[in-house]
Amino acid sequence: MDAALSITGIIEEFESLVSGGDFEGAEELLAQSIGGAPQFEAFFHFQYGRLYSRWNKLTSAQNHLNRAIELAKLRGDELFALQAVSELKVVKEKQAAQMP
Repeated sequence: MDAALSITGIIEEFESLVSGGDFEGAEELLAQSIGGAPQFEAFFHFQYGRLYSRWNKLTSAQNHLNRAIELAKLRGDELFALQAVSELKVVKEKQAAQMP
């Protein structure tokens, strides 16, 4: 199977699970997918970050987004790194808003 098509299918299923509020299912899908496509590791960490942000697991979100940024920079993908930085900023703002 074409890797791009399988990634597209994973993305569609992930979005469907998250939209339906099945965060555990989305987390399991990412866990199954990340090992099978190492070239997309940064992308999967980014998706973990987005998932954990919606799930309000903000420390986990930060960890995964930081990893996505690190991997994107190693690959020289500055645009993706900037997207992950933008998402990380949102997570940090959410975290700051929850502080007493």
